[in-house]
Formats: sequence, structure tokens, C-alpha cells
Amino acid sequence: MKTIGWMKVAMMFVAGTFVFTACDDDDNKFAAPEAVQAAFNQQYGDATRVEWERERNGYLVAEFWKDNKEYDAWYTTEGQWVMTEVDHRNDLNALPQAVRDGFAASAYAQWRVDDIDEIQRPDYENVYKIEVEQNGQQDMDLYFDVNGTLFREVADGNDDRNEGMLPSQMPAGIQAFIDERYPNARIVDFDMERGRYEVDVIYNSQSIDILFDTDANWISSATDYERNVPEVVKNAINANFSGKRIDDCDFVETAAGERYWLVDIDNQEADVRVSEDGQILA
Repeated sequence: MKTIGWMKVAMMFVAGTFVFTACDDDDNKFAAPEAVQAAFNQQYGDATRVEWERERNGYLVAEFWKDNKEYDAWYTTEGQWVMTEVDHRNDLNALPQAVRDGFAASAYAQWRVDDIDEIQRPDYENVYKIEVEQNGQQDMDLYFDVNGTLFREVADGNDDRNEGMLPSQMPAGIQAFIDERYPNARIVDFDMERGRYEVDVIYNSQSIDILFDTDANWISSATDYERNVPEVVKNAINANFSGKRIDDCDFVETAAGERYWLVDIDNQEADVRVSEDGQILA
């Protein structure tokens, strides 16, 4: 009986060791290929506590610490850098002043800041994602460009990896249009939304949202004037919507030749269109 008992204990020990080893063997943790490691070392040679993970989409992600902050750096298997996320926790003071001002002027200024990510990508301007929450409300992800313009606000999808911000290939026709109409514009983001291409750029220090159809034909451009509303617009709104507050204001140009101000008014169901000379349009 003692022999059988010892054998059982030995077998349990071996089984337990196997289970422990299997659980400890995280398939995501591995040594990056030489080309990827070389690219990472060149870019982040002073990183500490580095761990590598392989994402389902094929990218390799280095998780590490630098300047007392958490970083995630994304690379292709060939060693091409595609994106870095810097976790600023909930520290608004870590953001550029323009972004702080943009958040303070937004409808979410009184919401609680849960987390902030700075998103860096080659050939793109930095983007700042501020996750906010409010009791009784859906958590929101707010995306600001370096001007402090809130160019996207979406319900929080728990996209901690920010995979949706990975850069994608812009059709040549769209790039050609931007190069001609907005030379030297800095790309903030490029995405497909509601069956249309949407490109956010900074041109002459202004934030512009440009829409294209699926054939890369230009539809419209909307230049942000949220914090610099022209007097002609203020006068038109005050004359027709007394006491109403302007939440947002864009100058819109369309492929059909239209030019007007598009104004979002507090507690007004539909946006208001104002002509260049200050007339309310139907």
C-alpha cells in the first residue's frame, strides 16, 4: 500500500509539473525575429521590461516601459514599424496644450477621464485617444488631433490595443487629390466609414475632414472652426436662434460647388446651414 501510495504521489507530482509548465508556456511570449529585434533596438534602445507578443493579424507587438510609461510598439514580421501606443493613464497634463484645450471645450469636459493613449504612426500626425466615462452614460472614446480638434467620438469598444488605428493603404486617387488641393497636408487618419473614405488632415494649421466615394471621387471637405467661429455665423445664429449655444462649426465645400457653414447648435435636432454672407439656408 505504501508503494502504491508513493507511486500515486509521484504521478500527481509529474502531472502537476506538466500542468504548471503548460500553463506557464504562454504562446504569445517569444523572442522576436532578428530583423524585428534590430528595428526595435534602433528605435527604442533604452526600453526596459520588454516582452513580445504575436497578434492574430500577424503583427508583432513589443510591450515595454520607457520614461516611466507603458508602450506598445507594432511591427511587421519584416521589421517595419507601423504604430506605437503610449499609455498616459489618466494624466491630461501629459498632453499638448492644444489637446487639453480641445478636451476642455468639448461636451465631455466634465466626464471622468479613465485612460489616455497617444498613438504614433509613420507618415501620420499623432492622435490622442481619451477614454471618458459618466454615471448612467455609455463610455466614450474621443480622438483628438494635435490641433485639439475632436475628429471622432465613438462608444468605447474596449479596443485596448487600438488595432483600428493601424495605418492602411490609401488609394492613389485620394492621395493625388490631397497632394493637389492640399499640398503638404499632414495626414491625421484614414478610414472607411458608412461606405465612404474619410481622411482627416491638417492643412495650413487647420483640421479638415475630407470625404470620398468608393471610387476615390471627392465628395466634400469640412474645415473645423469649432473654437474660432466667424462673426457672420455668430450673428446669423443669434438672430435666428436667440440664446442658443454653438457646439460646433465647420466650413463645408462640396464637389457640387456648394459652400456654406454647417453649425451644430445646443439642443437643436438638426445642424443649421449658414451661407457665406450669413443667411440661414433651407
